[in-house]
Amino acid sequence: MKMTFGEELRKLMKSRGIKAITLAQRMNVNCAYISQLIAGIRKPGRETLLKLSKALEVPLETLLLIETDIVNKMFASRRIPVLDESQIMAWGNFMDPDYPILAANKFEYVTTDDPNAFYIACKGFLQCYGVDSCDLILIEPNKQVASGDTIFVSSPGGLSIKKILIKEDIVILTEDKKEPVVLTKENIREGWIFYRVSQCIKKF
Repeated sequence: MKMTFGEELRKLMKSRGIKAITLAQRMNVNCAYISQLIAGIRKPGRETLLKLSKALEVPLETLLLIETDIVNKMFASRRIPVLDESQIMAWGNFMDPDYPILAANKFEYVTTDDPNAFYIACKGFLQCYGVDSCDLILIEPNKQVASGDTIFVSSPGGLSIKKILIKEDIVILTEDKKEPVVLTKENIREGWIFYRVSQCIKKF
């Protein structure tokens, strides 16, 4: 996994034996600012990168490459596939992450760093699953699913959109006007696949 700018900064500081307070003094900033850079709360501007270059005694180009790579990775807009109902149904239970790009005949722009991200057009079978106000939902297959997330589910019973609650070894899937589904980790291995729904988009 690619390190963030803050993690790269911490690595540079450690390799040079420089603590946050020392770096702050060299840059003439307060220690809290350095902590925020390391934590990713603040993003460094060009002036900050110049100060970091001098304080850490590393070429400015090194810091610029780190920051540019991270910014491009995180914020570059690109075209991703849009799958309609028939394409999603054809995908079925095998859920090959390369399928959307091969099957789609429509594409839309999005800002994502997930190489397998795709949209689902919210019509037909998905309208009754809490996304009826959306035209597109963004699926990011490589993003970790967390408790409380809305997820796209492939199960032995078909495809659906649900909320997921994770409690120790039990997973609870909830859906409007339906009884919740309770799964153990063993059940999940038997044909259940979860993908995070990252955005619900209404086109104007």
